[in-house]
Order: sequence, then C-alpha cells, then structure tokens
Amino acid sequence: MHRYISTRATAFTFNELMRTQVTHKAYIEALQTLSSMHKSSTQPNHFTFPIALKACTLTLTISSSTTHVSNFLKLAQQIHTHVLLRGFDSNVYSGNALITLYSSFGVFRSALQVFDEMPQRSVVTWNSIISGCVRNGYSCLSLKCFSRMLLEESEDCPDSVTMCVVLHAHGDVGGAEALRSGKAAHGYVVRHCLRIEVATTLCFVDNALIDMYVELDCLSYAERVFHRVVMDDRDVVTWTTMISGYMKYGINNLALETFCSMVQKSWHRIGLDPVTVASIMPALVSLRQGKEMHCFAIKSGFDCCNIFVATSLLYMYAEFGNIELTEKQYGRIEEKNVVAVTAMITAYAKHARSEDALRLFTEMQKQPGLVPNHLTFMAVLTACNHAGLVDQACECFNCMTQIYGLKPDMHHCAAMVDVLGRAGRLREALEFIKAMPMNASSHVWGSLLASCGLHQDINMTNEVAKIMVKMEPDNPGNFVFLSNTLAQARRWDDAWLVRETMKWRGLKKVPVTAQFMPIM
Repeated sequence: MHRYISTRATAFTFNELMRTQVTHKAYIEALQTLSSMHKSSTQPNHFTFPIALKACTLTLTISSSTTHVSNFLKLAQQIHTHVLLRGFDSNVYSGNALITLYSSFGVFRSALQVFDEMPQRSVVTWNSIISGCVRNGYSCLSLKCFSRMLLEESEDCPDSVTMCVVLHAHGDVGGAEALRSGKAAHGYVVRHCLRIEVATTLCFVDNALIDMYVELDCLSYAERVFHRVVMDDRDVVTWTTMISGYMKYGINNLALETFCSMVQKSWHRIGLDPVTVASIMPALVSLRQGKEMHCFAIKSGFDCCNIFVATSLLYMYAEFGNIELTEKQYGRIEEKNVVAVTAMITAYAKHARSEDALRLFTEMQKQPGLVPNHLTFMAVLTACNHAGLVDQACECFNCMTQIYGLKPDMHHCAAMVDVLGRAGRLREALEFIKAMPMNASSHVWGSLLASCGLHQDINMTNEVAKIMVKMEPDNPGNFVFLSNTLAQARRWDDAWLVRETMKWRGLKKVPVTAQFMPIM
C-alpha cells in the first residue's frame, strides 16, 4: 500500500497509514511504511515514532522465531536512536512506547533507563513501568515504583489499570508483608472509587482483588470482595477466580455450589468460559455429576472442540473408574494434542490396561505433531510397572533420554527402581540408583527397600536400610521395617539390637490405627 503514497505526502499521511496498518495487525507493513517515509525525506513528527514502536512491540504476537525477535529489537533500537537525534526523547508518548517495547522484549534495564530519563511522566508512563516490572519478574520493584508514584507530587494519580497490576504484584510477592500492603492498596481502591472507572468491565478491579487475596492465602477476604460485587456486575472472570480459589484450597463443595449459582443466575448474560468448565471438573464427587457436567459441556459446545474441557472430561471419567466412557470421550476429541494422549495413557495405566497404554504410546510416536513430554513417559513407566514389563520400561526410559533428550526427574527414577525391584532385579535397581544424575530421595530408597522385603533378600535389606537410617535418622518406620525383616529371617539378636537402637534414640512405633484416626 505504501508504494502508492503521493510524493507530496505529509507526516500526517504516513502516520495515518501506519496507524491503520497497526490496527489491522499489519505490523511489518507499518514498519515498511516508516522506511518509505524516511526514503521520501518526509520529516516525522512526535506522533510517528510511538506508532512505529508500537508496531515493533506487537510483532512479538506474530513471531516465535528467536532470530526474528532479535532483528525487530535491533530495529526498535534504531528507531530509539532516531527519537534521540530528532529531540523527541522528551515526548511522553515516545517514552511510554519505548518502556512498553523494552519491557515486552525482556530488555528491562533499558526500560528503566528510559523511565528515569523522562522529564515528564503520565499515568500511562507509571502503568507501563509497573506492568513491565511484573512482566519481567520484578514484582517487588513494581511495588516500590507504585510507592514512588504515590509520593511524587503529580496530577496523575493511580487509575484502575495501575491498581490491577499492583494487586497482581502483591499476589506474586506473597507473605504477611504483602498481605498488609495489599490491604492498604485495597483501601486506596475503596477511597478513590476506582472500580467505577471501567465502564465496560465494572468488576475489573474487584477481580484483581479476589485473585490477590486467593494468592495471599486469605480466602475469607476474597469471599468478602466476591459477595460485595453486585450480581449483575459479575463477569465470567469474577466467577472463575472465586471458583479457582475454592479449588486451590480443596473446598470442592463450595466451588461446585458457586459454579451452579453462576449457571443459574449469570450464564445467559455472561456466557461461559471453557476454562471455568475445565477447572470445576476435579470438584465433582460422583459419576452422575460428571455426566451432568458433560451434558452441560455439550450444550455449551465445549466437549470435543475445546481441548481443555475435552481432556478434563477424559480425566474425570478415568477418575470415576469408567474406562469405557473414557475411551469414548477420547475418540470424540477432534484435534488430539500431547495432553489428551497422555491423559488416555494415564487412564489405561490406572486401569491395568498396560498393553493398550503401550500401543497408544507407540501410535503417538508415529505422529509428527505429537512429541511425548515428561508426563507422557511417567504414564508409560507406570503402566509398565503395574504389569511388570521390565524390558519395556527400560526401553521407555532409554527412549526418553536418548531419543527425545528429556532429563528424567526423581519420579521417573523412582518408577524405574520400583519396576526393577518388583521383578526381583534388586542389584540392578541398586546400580541404577547409584548411577542417577541426582541424589536419590528417601522415596526412591524406600521403593527399593520394599522390594527387598518382598523378595526377602536380607543382605540387601540390611544394606539399604542402613542408608535410609542415615538419611532419615528420626523416622521410626525404617527401624521397624528392618527389625521385622530380620525377625522373619530368624536373626533375633540383630532384630533386638535394632529395637534397642530405636529406644536409645527415643523413637516409637506409630500405631497403624493412629494413622487413620479421624479428627473430630
């Protein structure tokens, strides 16, 4: 389009074209228009560079290549140079655009430098630097910037956007001090009535408050804010945030009640988000509730076309022990990704369908768009463990490290030790532990110890138990297990010595009934 601009075009003409291109997400074309403007010797004005910098920033939304991102950053730095050379560095719009750009590209030190050198700042400037801090992982610094904003004598006071970012930062920081400061920020919102600023989303700040209190482990305050929001003002984010808060703390009954209330009172007004439907699945307590939720998902059009809801339904049927409905739901998923396939493999493993799990894993490897991840291999190892398929487990573990280049974690290693130990290959399991890239946890050694007891290998039991006693000297279970194993082998003196060692250390055997004693 820029090739047809008249040679007499002014800066206004170029600016309007660039603004239109940015509006229609033609970011690269907008930067080409800037290049044409430079070649035509048209002098830019103070509106030109903010539009160009915005185009550079938004290229991140369409480019995933590291090389392309680096090239656009270099281009942005060249535009920054022109801003300085033409004396537009004092322009607040250019400064705001530069802060947003450098924050988006992760060059936050440059964003701070631009901010500190700005002779004038607007509320947008403060919002840009505060949100840039949060985006780049400097939530504590964002709170310091907010305090500085309040202390400086300025006509620009925090607005609803400022407070939403600040409240989010409090949740990121966490701790008692963040809760105290967050309550103070809440007070500022109430005193200045900031929630009424956003006409299209009345509960914009309220949602941020609920989320902050949930993250700061203060669910009662989150409930207070939620219940004070007028029913007609609640949007899908308000409901979902409160539901997620209940789910986070395991209060599934209230999460389900809140979801039902949302459906009854607000569904036809606000619609329904698939994230809300997916998040409520773990709160269901019966297969009947699961089927009702599935019907609701079908009516909403989420059951097969939305991968989050479809996978959640799959997990739900597997948890309730209905493998037939799990398979049926898996077949309904239109575009299967690694999460859906992993969920189906996990379901097969849980229901002792190891052959089906391995078959699905093999099929997955043949599909170019599906790459197994850590959870996939954990599901396959679990399936192999349940069926005692030692060779297949070893092959899976080698495939994980050698073919896909994934580094196994403690859970993968524990599964391998368990499968080797259950098969009686105790010495091989011990050598595997010694060759692990990380120090084995007590869970890994405990798995081997249980296998030693299963196969009544007294010498190996004694060797492993000594290691566990050194790792957990205050755990009476290790002493009890070793004592019982020695007693089964009729080594009474050694068993008595272990019991005496427990008494000397002041350790007592925990009664089995006490472990399951209900709290009244």
